[in-house]
Amino acid sequence: MVSRTSLAKYSAFCYFSAELVQKLKFWNSRLREGPGCFPDGEHMETNRTKPASEGVKKNQSLRKALQILEGMTAISAPARLQDIAKSLRMPQSTLLRFLNTFIDFGYVGQDPNTSCYYLTLKLANLGSRAKINFPFQSSLVKYVKQIAAAFDESASLCIEQNMRMVYIATEEGSGRMLQTLHRIGHVAPMHATGVGKLHLLNYSGDQLAELEQKFGFPRYTKHTITDMESLKKELAWVQKAGYAMDDEECEEGVRCVAVPVRDFEARVVAAISVSGPITRIDKKRIGEIVPFLKMISEKASRELGWTPG
Repeated sequence: MVSRTSLAKYSAFCYFSAELVQKLKFWNSRLREGPGCFPDGEHMETNRTKPASEGVKKNQSLRKALQILEGMTAISAPARLQDIAKSLRMPQSTLLRFLNTFIDFGYVGQDPNTSCYYLTLKLANLGSRAKINFPFQSSLVKYVKQIAAAFDESASLCIEQNMRMVYIATEEGSGRMLQTLHRIGHVAPMHATGVGKLHLLNYSGDQLAELEQKFGFPRYTKHTITDMESLKKELAWVQKAGYAMDDEECEEGVRCVAVPVRDFEARVVAAISVSGPITRIDKKRIGEIVPFLKMISEKASRELGWTPG
């Protein structure tokens, strides 16, 4: 199981790596243009989220350091010391010590002509490396177990590989062994599964066309979507609803409800689902399942650096 420290590091650095590259490119272009730091009337905003836990000892210096980094990602140009300090409501002398340390470690630079400070691409590199090394799949297994226990049904965690869905974790409800195809390592089509439809939200029109050309939209049951127009309508509904359904589209008599897991770029990188026979997962039960799954979706996505909005 991934430690709290690993998750904290990932969230801290990947939170601002998504927009960081574009902002830093802009800053570098502003430096080449010459003098001019903090645009008139522009102010930083830090993401003041509620602490993950109350009553736990925390390092205040590290907290200030992260507030400075997050604050600096919120501006569109290199900024003067006094402007950064004013925006963060921090004494200039305190801020200067942090900035000098950041400079020593290569995370902040200073324009010699204007004395303005800016973040370097080292942070973006750090975030990219954290993304590669972070074992997000194993960190999500706890949610699969939680869902299976909550509804006493089969739950699964899936990812996309080569335009197909792969089941990488499954959990059965207590005392119930639904004999579905949802087993670890099983490969399923994207157009006929709830987890697949969620991943198709990442696809452009050209990618959908490529999927159709490569695999087609084969029929598995009388409920399977088999044409592009219907699939696009379904994906529009999924995007609006925030979850996806497999209503006997892949297996007769089996209904599935799935929610996305998004990363810090808001891309769907995994999907979590609950499946069961249509006799148990009826319309009333779906009304109970969906809010719970959406709560799980938000928690899991936040672990991967996703933020709402």
